[in-house]
This record gives sequence, structure tokens and C-alpha cells, in this order.
Amino acid sequence: MRPVRFAVVLALALLGACTEEASPPAPPPDDEQPGEEKPPEQVPPVSSAAPFQPCGAIGAGALAASALSPDGSVLAVATLSGQLVLYRTADGSRLQTLWELPGQQVSVVFSEDGRRLVAANQTQTRIWRYPDLAPVRTFDLPHSHRTTALALSPDGALLATGGFDTAGNETASIRIWSVEDGSLRGSLQRSYEQVVQSLAFSPDGASLAISTHHFVFIVSAADASGQRAVPGLSGGQLGWSKDGSLLASGGRVVRLDTGALVKDLELSTTRDASAFSPDGLLYADALGSEVTVYRVADWSKVHTFPEPNASYVSRLSFSQDSTGLVVDLGVSAFWCNGVGQLCGPWGNEVRIHPVQDLATVRTVSLGPVMRDHVVFSPDGSLLASTGDGVMGIWRTRGQHQVATSNIQSPSRLQFSSDQRQLRANNAIYDTATGKGLREFQGQALSPDFKTSAGREDDRILLRDVITNKALQTFELNAYVIGFSPDGRFLATTTYDGRTRIQLLDVAGGTVRHAFELDYNQGGSRLDFSPDGRWVTLTSPYDGFASTEVRGLGTASSRSLPPSFTAVFSPDSTVLATGGVDPEVRILTTTDFSLRERLVGHGTYLGQEQWPRGIVGAAFARTGQLATLGADRTIRFWCSN
Repeated sequence: MRPVRFAVVLALALLGACTEEASPPAPPPDDEQPGEEKPPEQVPPVSSAAPFQPCGAIGAGALAASALSPDGSVLAVATLSGQLVLYRTADGSRLQTLWELPGQQVSVVFSEDGRRLVAANQTQTRIWRYPDLAPVRTFDLPHSHRTTALALSPDGALLATGGFDTAGNETASIRIWSVEDGSLRGSLQRSYEQVVQSLAFSPDGASLAISTHHFVFIVSAADASGQRAVPGLSGGQLGWSKDGSLLASGGRVVRLDTGALVKDLELSTTRDASAFSPDGLLYADALGSEVTVYRVADWSKVHTFPEPNASYVSRLSFSQDSTGLVVDLGVSAFWCNGVGQLCGPWGNEVRIHPVQDLATVRTVSLGPVMRDHVVFSPDGSLLASTGDGVMGIWRTRGQHQVATSNIQSPSRLQFSSDQRQLRANNAIYDTATGKGLREFQGQALSPDFKTSAGREDDRILLRDVITNKALQTFELNAYVIGFSPDGRFLATTTYDGRTRIQLLDVAGGTVRHAFELDYNQGGSRLDFSPDGRWVTLTSPYDGFASTEVRGLGTASSRSLPPSFTAVFSPDSTVLATGGVDPEVRILTTTDFSLRERLVGHGTYLGQEQWPRGIVGAAFARTGQLATLGADRTIRFWCSN
């Protein structure tokens, strides 16, 4: 079986990428044999003493909501990774990241006159003047625990927010604010509600409709008084007809003056997305990936079409002139972090269809969905990871993609120490040409790509990668984890009630270090400190996160806060860890105390069976830190 070749673009891009920013190191001498003990590689004197600051990102994460500007030229997109991004609808190009950090975005809306842009994340709601984007007002903690929904009145004078004031999420709260002076105009609470799903002002601005998990009700927009339920409607996206006589939610439509149900569900399945066109002629809702457009006059179906390559429509809206239908392919719940079992479908595209020709579409993609691995090239100029399900390579300066491939979800990525070859799964590729060079046996590959190691017949066998000739045997029935960065050690693991990690001296053929761990300690992922003093053991794939630090040559050991990943900086002065919480913890290696927290990855961990916040990390030799979040983004952090 021949290894899968890269796309041609990979060969050309990698050739330019490797020569533009730094010349690769010279290859090791031909007479240097695998297994010889070599001195550790010299690490450039990069300091991590200064606090880390965000310095870029790949991907925008899961789509929470979108809003089309009144003239249709700009699409504002809110994401669960904490970004508010403006895109040009004509070509889908990214214009500006308007708001980033802290936390998960919830909603975004333009005022009808196009003079205001409003967005909310979990802890803040902000208003900008549009189109110059000058800040107008910020509401800090409009709900003391988190915000989940917002709406702007047709005249832009009132702002409604919905959310929770306690961590228990047992009582939902709704507040109405004055945009002019920020004062609170009215508020109400609903007990035993899981979420405020949607808010919508009536066309005349006199009423506010509120959709919770179980009910839909209407209050006065002036002061949130006069609460009255709307029988027949339950949770979902709210939509008012042009004249305010009809209200839709969950795929049902009710006439408010009589309470009559004028449109019921098909298949008895509630819809999450519902919308009326501003001209009052059309109504649309969606089930799964299928969108149906109705003529309001007689409720006949005008169009029914599926969104290709999608599993879920999270929100619908019409352009202000009613000529376009905006389809959000986002997440099914505001608390989803992208990986949990309860998340449901996950998406990051907005598609805009002309109403008269729904087969035509303009797609705005939030960028690649990042997952699985993050690996730097030796000189730090390139980063390899999995984007949209296939292996890709990005330049760390500017974070733009320089190459892609047809390698589906690679389980292992690794650059050779001379940067001339790249491993993906069990195949090796030439980074200058993209040509597949060879496949190899085993689970681990030495940094110089000359030696492979794997478990064979209840023993560990080292082989020459080119000839496949057996070089060395360890009579050890263990699983192979990987080589140390200098190639001197091979890490293995066994389990017999306790996990046993052993570091084999490749040159000497002996066990140099061994560690025993309880079942809930550490794991099979190892990271070596560049100064040779420490190794970390983490459990990246289990249902629990655990991190252990073990000293090499000493009896020193430490249990750290639970993490899925733990990596040392090039100067060995700090350890970056990430676990359940959506923050990266920077620990000093003098005593492994917390130095700082890096907040940026967006996720909400409630209702997740096995929640994850940070699932991967890597340091470049330049000192740059890349972190992979459960929000499906890679963020870069620089200390300088």
C-alpha cells in the first residue's frame, strides 16, 4: 500500500514556507547511526518571563448567531469561541474582528435604521455606532451569572436581555434597558426555566415576546409588565408578522387576537428556527437541514429545500428588503462547546439565498473547524493540525493556511528535526515536494525519522525506517508512547492495576526511569522539559483529566490541577496546562505555582457529561504558544 500523496499545493506552499522565514537546519551526518546517544538539541534562548498575550487565532469556532446589515453588504457573526466578526457578504471575506475575549458570544443584531450594532456575550452587552463602529454603551453583567439572548426595539431605543442571575439556572430573568442612558426600564423572572431562548419586540415596539424552554409569553416593552402567556407556542426562535397580528415559535404560528393556531407542525416535531419576511408575505421554518418557505396569505408551500452538507439549521432571518433568506448552520444549544455528547450538531457557516432563486447561495464560512492535534515545525514558522477534517499547514506569522491535503483526520503529526519531512499517521512525506516517501511500522518515530518503534509479539522492536530492518529489541511487553525530543529515550506504558511508565535508554538498551501511577493519575501523553529535568503525564482522551509531573534523576513528583494537556516552554521556565475550564494555566517550574491564566477559548461546561475546555497545546522554539480548544479554534499566545 502506497502512502496517500499530498495535494500539489502542499508541495509548493511548503517549499516557500520553509525557505521564506528560516532555512532548515542541516541534516544529521550520514554516518550517525540510530540508537547512538546524542547530546540534547540546543534550544534557542527564548524567554517566557513576560506575561503571555493573545497574538492570533485559526478558526472562529461554532456559530452562535448572525445578523445581516440593512443594506445587505455586511454580515456580523457571533461565535461560541468569543469572537464577533464582520464579513463582506459579496465574497465572504473577513473584514474585522470587532470583539474578542472574554467568553462566549450569544447574539448579535443590527438596528432597523442601520445606525447601531448590538452584541452580547455571557457577561457583557455592547452597542456600537454603525458603520464607523464607535463604542456607544457597554452593559456589564446585565445578568449576574450569564446572558443568553437579546433583542433591540424597532426604533433602537430599548434593549432587552435574557439570562440568569445565579449559577443554578433555576430562575430565568428578562430585563429591558434604555439605550440612551443605560437605565433599567423593567424586569421580570420566571422560575423553573432552563433558558431564555429568544426575545423579539413587536413591529410597533410596544410589546416584547419571550421564549423560554417551556413557554412563550408577552409583556409590555415599556416596563416588562402585563405578562400574558401565548398558548400553543413553546421554545424556539420567535418571529412577528409585519402587522404584529401573528407570532411564531417552534414552527407553530398563532393569531394573537383570538389565540387560534393558524399553522401547526408537520410530523409533530418542534422547529428551532422560525422567521417572517419584513414585507409580511413569507414565513420560513426549518427542521434538521430542511428549510420550508410558506406564503402567509394561504400558508401554501413556496419552497422546500435541504441545506447540502449540513445537519442542522439553528436560525433563520430575512434581509430587510425581504429578497434574501439567511440560514445559520450553527449549534443547537447556546451552552454547546463543540465536543460533548449533548451538543447536538455543530456548524460554522452562514448561507444567504435569494428568495426568488433558492438554489443560488452565497456562503460565509467562519474558517476551519480545528481539532485533534497541534504541532509546530522545528523552527516555529509552521503549524500542522487538522482543519475541517483533513491535515493542513498554517504559517504562524499571520496564521494563514499555506497548504492542505487529502489526509483525513490524521491521528499523528510530526515534523522531522531537520524540517524536511513530515509524518502523518504511518507515512512520511517530503515537505519540499509533497511526495510520499515511505510507510513505516510501529507507533513511534524518532525525531530524525531514521528509527521507528512499536510493539511486536509482546516485545518492543526498533526498526530502520528506510530498510525496515530490525535494529534493537527490548524484551518488554508494553505499549509504545513515543521518543523524547532528543531521541535518547523511548517512553512506554503498561497497566496491571496500576499504570507503569518506563523510559528506555535507546543507546544503552536499559530502563533509565520508571514511574508508577494510580488508575486516576496521569495518563499516556508525555511531555519532556527541554532542560531534561521533568516529564509530565496527562490523560488527553479519558473521561477525566489528570496531570502528574515526575522528576528525571530525582524522586520529585507533583500532582497538578487536572489537565488534558501540559507542555513546557522552550526555556523550561513555565508549564502550560489546559483542562475542563476554558482557560490555559501558566505554571512556573520552580514550584509549579500558578503564574497566570489565559482566557480566550469559549465554552460553557454545564450539561456536558465529559466537558473539555482545552484539549491540546504546543510551544514553538520561538516561544509562541498554540492552544487547541474544545470550541474548535487554535489560539496563539506570545510572551514578549
